[in-house]
Amino acid sequence: METTAGAGSPHGSACKNDLTMADTTVPLHRKRLADQVADRLMSMIAEGVWQPGDRLPPEPELMKQFQVGRSSIREAVGALSLIGLVTVRPGQGTHVAPFSAGDQRRSIGLLGIGRDKIRELVEARLELECTIVRLAAARATTEDLETIREAHLSLRIALQNGESPIAQDLAFHLAVAGACHNSVLIRFLKEMRQPIRSWMEQKARHSWGYDRVFEQHETIITAIEHGNGATAEQALKSHLHATSERLVTAILTDG
Repeated sequence: METTAGAGSPHGSACKNDLTMADTTVPLHRKRLADQVADRLMSMIAEGVWQPGDRLPPEPELMKQFQVGRSSIREAVGALSLIGLVTVRPGQGTHVAPFSAGDQRRSIGLLGIGRDKIRELVEARLELECTIVRLAAARATTEDLETIREAHLSLRIALQNGESPIAQDLAFHLAVAGACHNSVLIRFLKEMRQPIRSWMEQKARHSWGYDRVFEQHETIITAIEHGNGATAEQALKSHLHATSERLVTAILTDG
């Protein structure tokens, strides 16, 4: 598989191998393209295709490699930058951030970002979604509530059928965000989509990860339906706190 990631590394290597670009194409399907690109980039970093300090290929090369548009590449790189896996320097390109050998062996979803960074993500998500859910309780329309309920029902069906609940879980939180009717807050949450999805994937690996999520979501919905912002915010806090500490510990001790 060809990459040109080493072009900007501290050692000045031009590429990791000499295979043709035809061998590097990665057809993508099912998940959102940007999520798939982010997943693959994280996997390649974990596998050592790119080392700390290495420069990722420029956008045109990544677009050809993954067969996607520029917006998907930028969204994926932005997501990795948000969780600290890469650094984007104007005029210098995108580089893999430093991490330890031990970090490289950890679960891909929140690879190598460290305890402090993980806790920062938890804190940022909590603050953002608390604001969102409080506004949703005040502004949700009948249509918004129907969308939230549909996502909620889909989650229950997935759990009952033993299927992955991640897409439905994410859809629920995005539906609640839509009900806040604040385009800036909605965009902020979408910017965090990749780390939130990775968080959900990690949670799904544990038997306790989704044992009470449906009930917790139900409490949030009820508060929104009654227009009670304070109760909705408290329910959201309880929901996110329910597994956060256990999950942080599990992620940091994995591998």
